[in-house]
This record gives sequence, structure tokens and C-alpha cells, in this order.
Amino acid sequence: MRKQGNGHGNSTPILIAHVSDLHAGGTTALSPPRIRLDDGGEYVAHKTQVWLWERWGDFWRHAAIRRKVLGARLYIVFNGDLVEGDHHGTTQIMSGNPNAQAAALNAAMEAPLALEPDKLFIVRGTAAHAGKSGSAEERIADGLRRDKRPVIGDRDTGAASWWHLYLACHGVRIDIAHHGRTGLREHTRGSQAVLHAHDILLSYIKRQEDPPHLCLRGHHHKFNDSTDACPVRVVTGGAWQFATEHIHKIATDSVSDIGGLLVAIQPDSTYTVEKVHYQPERGKLWRSA
Repeated sequence: MRKQGNGHGNSTPILIAHVSDLHAGGTTALSPPRIRLDDGGEYVAHKTQVWLWERWGDFWRHAAIRRKVLGARLYIVFNGDLVEGDHHGTTQIMSGNPNAQAAALNAAMEAPLALEPDKLFIVRGTAAHAGKSGSAEERIADGLRRDKRPVIGDRDTGAASWWHLYLACHGVRIDIAHHGRTGLREHTRGSQAVLHAHDILLSYIKRQEDPPHLCLRGHHHKFNDSTDACPVRVVTGGAWQFATEHIHKIATDSVSDIGGLLVAIQPDSTYTVEKVHYQPERGKLWRSA
């Protein structure tokens, strides 16, 4: 547990549920059991997607329990790449029709929205997935806002979604963006988080601004944590997608970290970060006769 800043405001704890990289609509990503397609057929989730779907439900049940135990307000952050999009000539999408991908995401949203969160934040991800200027995620956020969900948008631009989100919760300053840094090598991954933390710290100091205590990132489909190596802590969350063709090419030895983050912030400015990590098995071993 780390203590930062000075407590202020409401005496109720805050629980931030942070998820990123759902990639809904991808054939290796989060999907409900069935999606109806435009021409009357169906996309049926395969065994790996069923596994992901079950863990997705478990994550939100776990978040609900933590919220109840803490007696906390629930803030949910969807940190980019919510849909897979239609990019780079990929064949690994359930349909090129964006309505099918929207249907998959709508089904995925049912579990977190059923918790009736106190605040919702949507951060824009990668153009290849979410469209130029994060257009898909802006549509998603604006749709939720029109549906009277508690979406907090960017007050400077009036947009419903964010490129870069800055929060202050009970004196804890939090910096959230989709893109972070990581290493492809297992033994150097942690050092990248530490380097990133120091770069963020220096960037704020050079501008004579108060640096964040905690930075949350996504994009790399790997948990990573600078821990206490720097006054700024950088934590990268997992994903809800297994390897695509692209990942098999650039990181063939890597297995995606599946899961999300739960950040519990107390009124006295202490906070904890829980990595809810679901570990899949590698492929089965083939043995010769």
C-alpha cells in the first residue's frame, strides 16, 4: 500500500476498474457465445473465446465484491482498443461490417454496466483498431452518454472520450493513456516500465508541474509495473485478446496476459493496485508415437 498526497473530499473509498484492449470483433478476442450477422447467419465463438468470456464475467464479479467490501464508489476506465476494426487486410475479424463488432462490444458492456458504476471514462486507442482520431471509441462514449450513462468526457474539447485522462482521487494523481512502453524480452520488460516512470517524472518536473503518483497504460497485452523504483509508478494492464497473426510474427514466444486492474483508493490517500490475471495454458504438446 502506498500513501500519496493529502486526503480530501468525500470520505468514501474509490475503486477504479481499468480494462483495455478488448478488441471486440476479432476472432482471437473477447466475444459473446453468438453474434447475429447482417445476412442472417451467425458468428459462433470458439473454445478460446468462450474461455475469455467466462473470465470477463469473473473479472466483473470480482470487481463487484471488492466494491462491496470497500464500500466504494466505482469508476470504470475503458482504456482503448475496444474493438478490433478492419485493418491491414486482416482475415481475423468476425465480419467486416462494423455493426457486428459493435454487437460484440455491446454484449461485453452488459457486465460492467450492470454494476451501475458511478463514473465511466473511455480513453482512445490505436487508429488501426478504433479508427482515425479514435472515432469508434468516441462513438461508443457518446452513445453511452446519450443513454444517460455516467460518462465523464473531456471538458476542454466537449468530446465524450479522452486521448489522455488525468484524475485526482482523494489526493492521488492518476495519469491514464492507452499507449505505454514495454520490452519484448522477458528479462527486460520490467526495466522498460522503470525507464518510462522516470521519463514521465522528468517531463512533469521540467514543466514545474506536480507529477502523477500513478500512471495506467494498456496496448501491449502484458502486465508491467515499475513498482517503487520511482516516485511515479507506471502500471500496464493486460488484455482480452490472444495472439493474432501479427503477434505470432513479432513475439512468437509470448503469451498474452489476460485480465485487468483494480485500483483501490482510500480517503487517507493510500492506494493499492491489484492485477487480476487469468493465466491460459500454452498449446497442447504433440508427442510422437
